[in-house]
Amino acid sequence: MKKLIGCLVLVAVCVTMAAPSAHALGAYGIMYMPDEGDDDGWGLGLKSGRNITPLLSIEPRFSFTSFPDADLWSAEVAALAHITMFYGGIGGGYYFFSGDAPLEDTFSWFILAGADIGLGGIGLFGELKYQFLEPDIDSPIGDSSADINGLAIHAGVTFNLLGL
Repeated sequence: MKKLIGCLVLVAVCVTMAAPSAHALGAYGIMYMPDEGDDDGWGLGLKSGRNITPLLSIEPRFSFTSFPDADLWSAEVAALAHITMFYGGIGGGYYFFSGDAPLEDTFSWFILAGADIGLGGIGLFGELKYQFLEPDIDSPIGDSSADINGLAIHAGVTFNLLGL
């Protein structure tokens, strides 16, 4: 039993060392699945983490997601709490729409949870993000909004180039 507990403690210590620094640049793919409708979106994003403390970081994020009728461009900032290789947080941003759908640009917010695994100077990460997004519809008929709330899955790599 002592050997088992010793091994579990050793694994726990190793897992805490596996998380890469939050001072890294990340590139990721996006699969966005709105709660309403069957039109999933696919895209790409960039993020850059900055440590505030060993447990807290701030991440600016920029992404593009394409849906069948509209394209979504976003500029976001997330505040994250880190526990070993796992993290979670809340964020907000401004969302720009282009394409055939008459959606107005808007501010919105999100929550996310993820995991980082460091592999030397390169790391792998995966995230689940729930986006609260209801842009107004640009219409002369009246006030209405589109419900684009939904789950987004992010998967990508982080890397540290010359201290970025």
